[in-house]
Amino acid sequence: MEKYRQIYNDILERLRNGEFDHDNKLLPSDQQLVMKYKTSRETVRKAMKLLADEGYVQRLRGKGTIAIERRQFLFPVAEIKSYQELVDEAHLESKTTVLSISQSAVPEWLGPVNDTLTWRVVRLREVENEPDVIDYDYILCDVVDEIPIHVAQNSLFAYFEQELGLTIDYAIKKVTVEQATIDDQRHLKISAHTPIVVVRSRTYLADSRILSYTESRHRADRFSSVEFARRVH
Repeated sequence: MEKYRQIYNDILERLRNGEFDHDNKLLPSDQQLVMKYKTSRETVRKAMKLLADEGYVQRLRGKGTIAIERRQFLFPVAEIKSYQELVDEAHLESKTTVLSISQSAVPEWLGPVNDTLTWRVVRLREVENEPDVIDYDYILCDVVDEIPIHVAQNSLFAYFEQELGLTIDYAIKKVTVEQATIDDQRHLKISAHTPIVVVRSRTYLADSRILSYTESRHRADRFSSVEFARRVH
């Protein structure tokens, strides 16, 4: 493992353990890290830049480095990960409440309603004891025969892949910012003027069949998406 990656991983673990969360406690200085890891200042700066780019720390000129509040839900738009995988990776305290499971036509946002039948699963996600996300999943009945409530309470992806043997291949996502609906206001405990980040997606299997449609409605004040981008020359 490259040295900067070792430094990055060590500090990330300390951040996740809450070591620097109190009263804007400063992280070790670059010089302290140079001495601790017996490496160059450039290697330390590379590790700290990566932490800053990923939204874990903020570099304050002339003052030092502090941890950034991680209570926002970090949603990777360019990846396919289940909600449970995301909160586990971020070491967040989370609770899922299944609001309903019913059979339904395809969602209206796809256009004219057709005869395709889906399982409509509505779930409220709480992160660090605050409501953050409402997920509306529409799973095609032709692909999945049933959605037990204990599955909806945990992870649909784990059920699809580990129990049903399905192979999830890719998803097409669209992100918009919209006005909060009455249901958003009630479940997320927000006012009518609070914007909502809406991520709508179609998830496909390896055999090109559509598995599901999903509409994730996030409180904008607690939503964050960080992606890596490279300029093409």
